[in-house]
Amino acid sequence: MLSVVESGSGEPLVLLHGWGLHGGVWKSILPHLNENFHCYAVDMLGHGESQSSLSFSLDNMNLALDNLVSSIESNNIALLGWSLGGLVAMQYLSQNSKQTKKINSLMLVCSNACFCQKEEWRYAIEPEVLDGFADQLEKDYKKTVDKFMALQMFGADDYKTSLKELKESVGSRLIPSLDALTEGLKVLKNTDLTGKLKLIQQKVLMINGEHDRLVPYQAGESMKSYFNNAQIKTIKGAGHAPFISHKKELIKVITEFNNESQHV
Repeated sequence: MLSVVESGSGEPLVLLHGWGLHGGVWKSILPHLNENFHCYAVDMLGHGESQSSLSFSLDNMNLALDNLVSSIESNNIALLGWSLGGLVAMQYLSQNSKQTKKINSLMLVCSNACFCQKEEWRYAIEPEVLDGFADQLEKDYKKTVDKFMALQMFGADDYKTSLKELKESVGSRLIPSLDALTEGLKVLKNTDLTGKLKLIQQKVLMINGEHDRLVPYQAGESMKSYFNNAQIKTIKGAGHAPFISHKKELIKVITEFNNESQHV
């Protein structure tokens, strides 16, 4: 159902990527994560090698993640979601199912419970921006994804080098289907999980980028009070993809949080 690349040894860590990409985006930090984790780099439905009969949606991702988690022989799984992947992870854990109880902790990298700006939720993407990407998508897929990647890196230290690295990682696997991209944008625009965050029992770490233009770091402060047990780390100088631009800082934050979580 899901294409998953496994690597490393240690406690299991499931990694969920963002919109328009695939599990290959973790390539540059996997060697470091592999020192402490058995990593499961997932291609979400309709992305990369996960071109199954199931289309991308939150409900279908719940089902696919249930299958993956049930196959992992551990009750101490860490789940890490970046951007859209974080939204998928939050939706999944809010179910409190038999399988989600096998997950010990949740790490959200530059993610938001509600990606689309509303009167009561200001630290998010303006709806006109998401509508613009949706309109452009059918006209020119490559140009739209390139523009989105550039926006993700905008504001980060060493912007050009980081953007080049991100684009190279994207080219390592199949491009997402148009349906998956379209449905992903709908999820980003229409999903509001703020009312479900209290249902998540796991310890949560929100990792934000100081210069993130898609998920302002202030969104983490807004979300913190909705969770039962959450903490925030903001990486200075980072944009929306700190695993590209600030690898050492991100690995340090992840490792420290995991060590804390193991001793609770």
